[in-house]
Amino acid sequence: MSHADLAALFSQLADEELSARVASGGLTEEANSLATAELRSRGLPVPEPTPELVSANEEYLGDMVYLERSLDPTEAHLLCSCLRSAGIHATAGDTNIVQAHSLMAIAVGGAGVRVPSTQLLEAREVVAAFRRGEFELGDDFDPNKTAA
Repeated sequence: MSHADLAALFSQLADEELSARVASGGLTEEANSLATAELRSRGLPVPEPTPELVSANEEYLGDMVYLERSLDPTEAHLLCSCLRSAGIHATAGDTNIVQAHSLMAIAVGGAGVRVPSTQLLEAREVVAAFRRGEFELGDDFDPNKTAA
């Protein structure tokens, strides 16, 4: 897009949308300066980029590879959450199609969990520990008690 096209686009956006785009941190330098100028011309504050939205600047951890396949959607989401709590960037995939069309589960290989290739070995260790029951809560677990 040209400089003029970007300026025209930003001038047509609603205040909230323009602020959200600046806050996302995903604009190029030129686009950010034009959007910021448009906000200032409207007398609006310029928001700081939101850290969780600037995740595109995170370190590249490698291509996503399958850790597990042939799972049901619930198990895929459960494993994904367990891995995320261990600091691994995991994603559950094909869960919607497997849940909505269970007869197609075989065709797509079931639901799966993907992790970055650099975290594959660590992810395997976490899943093994999970399956051994190392993260199991005892019968006397009280979520209202604070850890000592």
